[in-house]
Amino acid sequence: MKKTKQLLFFVSAIITTLLFASCEKDNDKAIVLPPIDTTMSSIQVSMGVNYDTMIFVNLVTGDTKYSAIKSYDLAFEASPQGQYIYLNTGKYMFAWRSASTDLANTDTTGLVWATDADTWLGDSTAFGKNQDASGNCNNTVVVIDRGKYNHFGSDRYRKLQIVSISNSEYVIRYSKLDNSDYHEFTVPKDDTYSLMYFSFSNGGTMVSLAPPKDQWDIVFTRYIHTYWEETLQFRFYLVNGTMTNRWNETSCAILKKDSVPGYKPFDVFNHNDIPNFPFYADADIMGFNWKDFDFNTNMYYIVPDLFYVIKNHNGEYYKLKYYDFYNAQGLRGCPAFQYQRIL
Repeated sequence: MKKTKQLLFFVSAIITTLLFASCEKDNDKAIVLPPIDTTMSSIQVSMGVNYDTMIFVNLVTGDTKYSAIKSYDLAFEASPQGQYIYLNTGKYMFAWRSASTDLANTDTTGLVWATDADTWLGDSTAFGKNQDASGNCNNTVVVIDRGKYNHFGSDRYRKLQIVSISNSEYVIRYSKLDNSDYHEFTVPKDDTYSLMYFSFSNGGTMVSLAPPKDQWDIVFTRYIHTYWEETLQFRFYLVNGTMTNRWNETSCAILKKDSVPGYKPFDVFNHNDIPNFPFYADADIMGFNWKDFDFNTNMYYIVPDLFYVIKNHNGEYYKLKYYDFYNAQGLRGCPAFQYQRIL
């Protein structure tokens, strides 16, 4: 009997050991990351010394697409549920929504210009909400300043009215302030894109400007930043920076030494650190503050100990930091950055 008990104990111990070892192996498998390309890559783009080019960047492939900033006026949300309309603030555009529903007889006396917030959140646009919960569109007339640096005389201003918004299109009508150059136009929606780009030029045209929304993560562009603490004369300032593709669920975390609790340097930051930092859907989390201007040298410099972590629409995470704003010839407007996938 004693030998039988010893044998049973021995067999039980072996089974327990095997089960424990099996659990250990399963747990190990659960925390092992799938094979990913962790190559540290570098990209340098050129916006031009006057920052007149926008560049869309795909972090997965490293592909870039260049487009002229001044080629469009308005950008329409492209999803079936989309309703928001964005100004091309890179042209220093402004708008004012009147109380009138009569395009031909809209009184512009006392108008107060507004522009879009650089978060690119729809409810912070100059147009505001264009449709209510029942699907009724706001058809009050919007007066638009196309930008004093690119448009002159009567060509600078337009009056625009939204006729309808559906899952497949926007219907708009517009004219110059004197009611000349009147047109009706249909802006199609295409859910494979973030935005649909439109220009008032030549009576109204669609502009092919950005890649499909699954093919870009960040865009370098020029836009208005609002300094609310400044007087009106200095409040709206043209800047150049980096925006994330918020229409495709791209989000971003910012890590700056002495400003973010738990900060870790770029070189040692890895996937285990990701849960310790908040991610934001605002387009301007990267913005323009990764560089600063030195008035003594009259040159830009890259802010040290600052980097970003970007989550793309596939749930992939990349850490990214800037290292230059000038090219080999010393020309400004050439952001250079390195990045690496970490999850």
